[in-house]
Amino acid sequence: MSELARSFGDVADAYELGRPRFPAHVVAVIAQAAGGPRLLDVGAGTGRLSGPLLEYGRDVVAVEPLEGMRAILARKIGADRALAARAEALPLPDASVDGAICSDAWHWFDGARAADELHRVVRPGGGVVVCVLRFPPEFRPAWVRESEDLLRTRWEAARHPYRDGTKRPDGLEGHPGFEPLEVREVPFIDHSDRERIVAHWHSMSAVASLEPAERTRVLGEIDAILERHGVQAVDRPYIAELWITRRRPAPAPPLDPRAAAS
Repeated sequence: MSELARSFGDVADAYELGRPRFPAHVVAVIAQAAGGPRLLDVGAGTGRLSGPLLEYGRDVVAVEPLEGMRAILARKIGADRALAARAEALPLPDASVDGAICSDAWHWFDGARAADELHRVVRPGGGVVVCVLRFPPEFRPAWVRESEDLLRTRWEAARHPYRDGTKRPDGLEGHPGFEPLEVREVPFIDHSDRERIVAHWHSMSAVASLEPAERTRVLGEIDAILERHGVQAVDRPYIAELWITRRRPAPAPPLDPRAAAS
């Protein structure tokens, strides 16, 4: 795991406070695409999707390698469901889940190894849904532009996986054990406020990985941007970009010529 990915362990509370919540209609689309009843959440973080899926009625098991994130996850879904593991080495038996989901974490994985592991633990015919959250292109208020400008050089310096704009789930596409990827977009609104917006920026790896004094200074500048633009409460539009596939059925065993002759 890269040091950039490890930085989330130190900002779990900010992650939980600031990241957008999944509304019921988005949870329903994801749950139905993944299948059920037993679902695996890979790189589950603080359980922003595990918790709602459990409430939706799915039997959820989640893996999260970072202790700080996993502590919040366990409070939401129960310690017995929150496993200390990585996507590349899942502590589950073969074909033991009906589907799998991943939200805003696939870019931190070794995609090929994670896809192989999902192929092992998801039953034949089970769905896999990789979710990426993004602002729609028309949502460009001044406070967003100025905040992004402030952080752009830090994203580039940190060599964030998304710096090239590619968000396709590497390793799943073209994998012989999965159907071709389908892309579906589900819009929603996240009701936020100034405290949560600052926490959201705080939870981003390019900020979380800074030295504490520099991190505090950057967050102060972001808060000043919000104050200057009078941002206190805001409805943030999002698109849940879903990359959906399905595990191919297992091939039939070769015909025994002796059985055929009889």
